[in-house]
Amino acid sequence: MLMYQILSAFCSVIHVPYVCSATDDIGFELLLMSNREEMHDVQLTFQPPAPKWLRGTLVRNGLGLFSNGRRSFKHSFDAFAKLASWRFTGNNSAFFSTKFLRTHFYKDSMRDGTIAPYLLFEGVKPEFSQLEKVQTLVRGIDNMNVNIYAYSDDDRNLTQYVALNDFWKYYVFYPRDLSTGGAVTAGVSSTSSSSFGMLAFLDLLSSAHPLPEPGTSHHVTFLSSVSILPWTSSAISLIRIVSPTKRETIARWNVDRVPYMHSFSVTERYAILFASPFYVNIKKMVFKAEPFKCLDWYPDQPTTVYVVELKTGKVITMTTHSVFAMHHINAFETSDTDIVLDVSAYSSPEFVKNLEMKVLTDPVKRNQFDSAAHIQRYHISLATKTVRVETFTGPKSAPFTPNIDMPTINEQYRAHQYCYVYGIVLKKDNVTLSKIALVKKDLCKQNGDKVWYLPYHYPSEAWFVPTPHGKEEDDGVLMLPILDGVRRKSYLAILDARTMEMINKADLPTVVPFSLHGRFFPEIY
Repeated sequence: MLMYQILSAFCSVIHVPYVCSATDDIGFELLLMSNREEMHDVQLTFQPPAPKWLRGTLVRNGLGLFSNGRRSFKHSFDAFAKLASWRFTGNNSAFFSTKFLRTHFYKDSMRDGTIAPYLLFEGVKPEFSQLEKVQTLVRGIDNMNVNIYAYSDDDRNLTQYVALNDFWKYYVFYPRDLSTGGAVTAGVSSTSSSSFGMLAFLDLLSSAHPLPEPGTSHHVTFLSSVSILPWTSSAISLIRIVSPTKRETIARWNVDRVPYMHSFSVTERYAILFASPFYVNIKKMVFKAEPFKCLDWYPDQPTTVYVVELKTGKVITMTTHSVFAMHHINAFETSDTDIVLDVSAYSSPEFVKNLEMKVLTDPVKRNQFDSAAHIQRYHISLATKTVRVETFTGPKSAPFTPNIDMPTINEQYRAHQYCYVYGIVLKKDNVTLSKIALVKKDLCKQNGDKVWYLPYHYPSEAWFVPTPHGKEEDDGVLMLPILDGVRRKSYLAILDARTMEMINKADLPTVVPFSLHGRFFPEIY
């Protein structure tokens, strides 16, 4: 370790980052390396012991297998979904499990010893044949590797846990043993005025980040319907998830082109969608059968903002500057006609393109692209249909703190005025992608930001768990898996959300590859 520190210091002095990038990236490659190990309820030892009040299960979704047989994925977002869980029993005991999501895509691929032809973000290497490309279009997306969520059915006293991607389909899973249930493509009532009804549409794109509808036990998401008939407009629908089996259309409106949207926001009365000028090209989809290559970016066009009244379905439309809003953070109302909305924004979708395997696995290439997100605050006036943009700065000691992505908040403050957002910052030195900091950004006052960073430790998205009976917004802990590159081990970290100091950690019995999103379920222990 001392030698690594000496070499790192030498690199910083001579300012030759690409020569020294391999030294700066110790163990980083493990995040992008396949791990076929599965296990159930392996007991963990925390140092010091985990808080006694911590009871429930953290479940995370992410990437587990980047190749199979002679084929490999071109883009990291296509890796086979692998779940990981940490079950806390409330008596200082915790148990770790990890298992692949048994989708049709996964089972067919394992059976045939290859990557089976299903629709992927960016294809495989060697490529699918023309016949296989046709099969991908017929079978569609089946790899739910982005997020997990829980939907409640009050009438049946039932909770359904689901694995999600940015598509309308989802998979049921069981968090106690991470086993996989069935695939679900939920039906919704049609409000289309087309004489062809829903047969004229491909109901494809949705959000991997559904949100609770304030004041109810329901949830909200959106559905983008791509028209397959030239004389029929495409459409976007805001959907109310009443239960796992019941969906209602809150609003549906026609659009000339369907935008790609990953997330959205809600307030007490509204849902807000940012339609960046990043549109589905259906003709390209038919010929290329690779969704990301079938999205057209128009940097000179504005972003369309849709504000939908949750009770009435009324849609108010306005525009703002061209921006790619990957992850919404939170939103809240400041008056009857004014909304504040925060997002982790990029100037273009080029960041997503650069998450290809050939880029991420090359220490030089991954350091060369712009990986910085920027927290942007949008002040939306419904009275004047205007949008004003506000940006944030960081302290002199850590100017990178506004460059957060994978944002997390105290969910008790969802749709309410709040101060703190937690997230990760890639390339904190603006040179090396793998220098990843975990940041607490204070949106309410200057100099309130806090940072956790250790060289050669690679954190993922953190999840905020509030302290029982806590009175302050940041009274709780952050839980997240971190890869220790030097020891080549993953561990679960528990940080004090107020101070950003690590208070507990436990080594894991296997490496957890790149993890995307997750949630903590207090009811499962």
